[in-house]
Amino acid sequence: NLNMYKSEKPMILPVDDNEPTCTVMTALLHKDFAIETATDGTEAIEKLRTNSYVAIVLDLLMPQLDGYGVLHFLKENNPQLLLRVLVVTAALSPSDVKRVREYDVCALIAKSFEVETFLNAVRQCTDEASPSRGTFLSSGVILLLAELFRQRCL
Repeated sequence: NLNMYKSEKPMILPVDDNEPTCTVMTALLHKDFAIETATDGTEAIEKLRTNSYVAIVLDLLMPQLDGYGVLHFLKENNPQLLLRVLVVTAALSPSDVKRVREYDVCALIAKSFEVETFLNAVRQCTDEASPSRGTFLSSGVILLLAELFRQRCL
């Protein structure tokens, strides 16, 4: 039963209109989490209305509804979940940082991120830092993914 299998792992929602970014996040996280992706804020909110997630990895700059729209939705409808939002964005001007911090998100990291920085931030946001969980991926696979990511983004 697929649904039973899915519910065994805590679910994370990466929200990003950049497909390679979503692919890398999914590859990095799928061992320990069930992953559902959304390509913009509108799709993210639809998923947030029907599913529960241990964390949201949120881009700020997206078509239709941007990351701030999602943060505003959470603030109005599920403020506790803001504490488990990891904002991953290229928009890191001082005013963006200040604006994001007003939402009490868990963490904010820049694109393009170091793999370890990203994984540590996800662990921080999901409280999955217990030592028994082991590493997410072998370092060889992480280096391969990082190289693929660099090539796609340059």
